[in-house]
Amino acid sequence: MNKIFLTLISFLMVALNLCAQKKEVTIDGSTYPSQRTLYLIINEDTAHAQLLPIQDGKFSVTVKVSKNDFIRLHDYKGWPERCPFVLIPDSRHITVNFNSGTIEGSPMSKRLHDAILEVSKEGPDNFHVDVFSDNKEAWAEAREFEKSVRMKMTEQQKEVIRRIIDENPKNLIPAWLTYCYSDLFFGGIKELTHGKKGKWTKHPILKLKIDN
Repeated sequence: MNKIFLTLISFLMVALNLCAQKKEVTIDGSTYPSQRTLYLIINEDTAHAQLLPIQDGKFSVTVKVSKNDFIRLHDYKGWPERCPFVLIPDSRHITVNFNSGTIEGSPMSKRLHDAILEVSKEGPDNFHVDVFSDNKEAWAEAREFEKSVRMKMTEQQKEVIRRIIDENPKNLIPAWLTYCYSDLFFGGIKELTHGKKGKWTKHPILKLKIDN
């Protein structure tokens, strides 16, 4: 009986500790003029994504999260790698402006925002070669050139990702980049976490990707 009682007490203490670690964070800001949809997604739990109301281009929400959570604000549930506004709740009030591309009130969120933009800029997603000709050989040459350039851009992007991960061993930025871009690497998540000792290597979103 004593053993069961002690076990229940232990579970209760763990639950209370988890609750104590959570805090309320208010997130508000401005959206794009044409934006009609905005989701709030915590740790990529898209099944429980919260659709935020937008009124006159403004939004505001208060959520209870832990300091290690990722909060994605996006008009899509999918494509996290295309979202520049991913927040790390290091303060109780964060303001996001989609029009100016700014984040206020959260130094870590701003650092992550800058990292996401740097990685995205190096990538090949927006690179394309147009061919204004009916010549099949011209089309074939253009496609080969495009393929070659995209491969080089991908390698540059991978180097930037590695560098940013090495520059941020003690925060959560590497966890988000690894989650979004590990598929670019032959060894996936294991390649990017190999030899790393930061707490970010154990973040829940990485386990979520491995399980999927």
